[in-house]
Amino acid sequence: MPSGRLPVVNPWRFETSQATVQLKVGPYYTKVWTRAIDAWNAKKVFRFKVVAGSAQITIVPAQSNEATLIKQNLVGVAEVRHDSTKRMVSVQLHLVNSQLNKNGYTTSQRVNVAEHELGHAMGLAHNPSKHSVMYKSTRYVSIQPVDVKNVKELYSIPAKQYFIDSPAGAANTISKDRVTVSSR
Repeated sequence: MPSGRLPVVNPWRFETSQATVQLKVGPYYTKVWTRAIDAWNAKKVFRFKVVAGSAQITIVPAQSNEATLIKQNLVGVAEVRHDSTKRMVSVQLHLVNSQLNKNGYTTSQRVNVAEHELGHAMGLAHNPSKHSVMYKSTRYVSIQPVDVKNVKELYSIPAKQYFIDSPAGAANTISKDRVTVSSR
């Protein structure tokens, strides 16, 4: 790391600082997620490209497991699939509409939560600072300089130095991790 200090990141990331995104949500949430994507893209440290077909990141409504998410008081979830080399294979993101409504989230606050989930999709972990979009229960904070710095540092490491090489002939297992933001 350039600063000699590790940024607040998960142990996985994409090969490069760009990923494709497929939006499978209705018109309102398409606007919310598009605003969040545009906000990250404007920082010029990672490039999200919205596509019509299959993508590395899929944004979906939280339907199949919404009861579980409500019980856990979650408003946003990033489900990250990665292989044993630490490469992200796919990411599924969703916002829990019923929780956002119940807790009176405005559109701007929903965009903040979407920015948070996109942070996980890039490889960022929760930041202990309440002045980061990656704080565990973000609502009022959008992308901050510390968040940009962490993405920049994460992707400043060349891929061949960052990823663990699998031994020749070894099976590459896929793991799934859930990273969430609660509504506090």
